[in-house]
Amino acid sequence: MVLYPVLTELIFRTARIFAPSKSWLATVTSENDWKHKKPHKGKVVWMHCASLGEFEMGKPILEGFLNRNPHWSGVVTFFSPSGYEPRKNYERATVHYLPVDAPSEVRQWLDYCNPSLAVFVRYDLWPNHIAGLNTSKVPTVVLGMSAPKTPWYLSPLFPLVRRTFVSAVQVWGVVDDRDAATMSSAGVHSVVLGNPKYDYAASLVDTAIPDKFIRWRAAQQKPILVVGSAHETDAIVLAQSVHSAYSVWLVPHDLKEASKLSNAFNGKISNSLTDEPQDTNVLLIPEFGVLRALYTLADAVIVGGGFGKATHNVLEATVQGKVAACGPNWQSIPENKSLVAEGLLHPAENHTHWTGYLQKALRGDFVQKEEQARNWVLAHSGACDTMIETLEQAVEL
Repeated sequence: MVLYPVLTELIFRTARIFAPSKSWLATVTSENDWKHKKPHKGKVVWMHCASLGEFEMGKPILEGFLNRNPHWSGVVTFFSPSGYEPRKNYERATVHYLPVDAPSEVRQWLDYCNPSLAVFVRYDLWPNHIAGLNTSKVPTVVLGMSAPKTPWYLSPLFPLVRRTFVSAVQVWGVVDDRDAATMSSAGVHSVVLGNPKYDYAASLVDTAIPDKFIRWRAAQQKPILVVGSAHETDAIVLAQSVHSAYSVWLVPHDLKEASKLSNAFNGKISNSLTDEPQDTNVLLIPEFGVLRALYTLADAVIVGGGFGKATHNVLEATVQGKVAACGPNWQSIPENKSLVAEGLLHPAENHTHWTGYLQKALRGDFVQKEEQARNWVLAHSGACDTMIETLEQAVEL
């Protein structure tokens, strides 16, 4: 930890001068107006989430904690624009980008935020922020952590960084016994608190469907295939599969990639933002916050990301009773292994496998599994109450 603060400060100051106007650093710097605001007063819980998925996991925990402790207020930070943009007006907490992990920024941030409790959802932990919390003696808790291997900041290769993290973090809340074993092998005590993703998914049952999409559904002459959190790679593979029996609804993971999804289908598609409901072979839906509702309208579901780094959240579809398909990179998500074993998720290595899945869905092969899928998610929920109690214990409430 001796060189890291010096290097990050030097890099930050240099990058701030030369960063392009549309870079991540420029965006974070321009959006963070907290430097011109008065510091928070009273009891503050600060929750950090890398992106939207982590926020949705942490949201019921934060809201449950605030409901049980109304004299506390909340602050939420994001690393990614895909989390910050759709939730920057979140009504239960003040929302900001996470300040750059440079000592000068961290000091100013902690003076402004003035947290009495810091919560990190899953994995996005930064050394200078952790060191600052440790110096300020702020109770710090990590929730929903999945640790298939030892995190770099707990590695013996970085003894000073490791010492700071072990000293600062009061509770390492991991998902299951396998994660606890990984942490134990690194010499770090952790607590199995479960996976808040199940609680988030369970809260989506009976999600209201926007009227616009009910009208789009009524206009279709074919069954609907919803491709959620789609990347360009997913669209390219799907375009090669036999999907003509379906009306394909594409929901981008990143709205900036919407045009790339369109190009995979040669631009011959409708757009939910510009077109009136009509029968269509392909519908592009470049809108935030609608995917969970669209899954309820689907006759078949493909969850994107699996032909890239990793499949995105499958549980949003599963809790709606859908047996989904995904790409080949699905094993890094612990719950996916159980879903595959139960026959509730169908991985595909190529477009031929997706064709097979679509044919089975068209025949109605998965209808009998709808109740099983929904109940499987509900049976695994309940971690949030334990996590709220853990936060209260951390600050002796």
